Amino acid sequence: MPVVFEYSFTVNPQYGLFTIFDPTCDEASNFEAARRAFGHGLFAWGPNAVVARAAGTGTASVVVEVRDDSPDTPEGVPDEVAVAELALPGGRFSSVQALESAVHVGVELPTGAGTYGARIVAYNRGVSGGFAPQDAGPFPGRFDAYRLQLWKVSDEPSWPDDDEQA
Repeated sequence: MPVVFEYSFTVNPQYGLFTIFDPTCDEASNFEAARRAFGHGLFAWGPNAVVARAAGTGTASVVVEVRDDSPDTPEGVPDEVAVAELALPGGRFSSVQALESAVHVGVELPTGAGTYGARIVAYNRGVSGGFAPQDAGPFPGRFDAYRLQLWKVSDEPSWPDDDEQA
């Protein structure tokens, strides 16, 4: 189950939240759908987006991986893990909270458009002083870090409304 693509960036959460979504879809409606689903956890899902609750007021590190197949157990000691499906009809991901402008426009996925299995993992959320110890799992030296792992389950984007009408 090798990683076929990996992209790292930094986000500056707004009001403690950041979104990773398909830029060909409406971020506001995805954010609203996810916000309604938020409970006490760190993550909520819209049809084309995941919204994450950041730990503090500073920046957070994000890594997006595309894999050949679903991933094994998360490495290190995660603070929280969430799994869902994401429809990415544009075959790209974006985050308007990213500090890198290329991520605002959207980063192309090498596997293209489709429905993806998705797992997001949070690390180093309770670390004080802004830096995690060098032995802090997959994100040494970084505070408030996230890994979004994607694996294609279908070449066709799927939405829950489509499934209900079938």
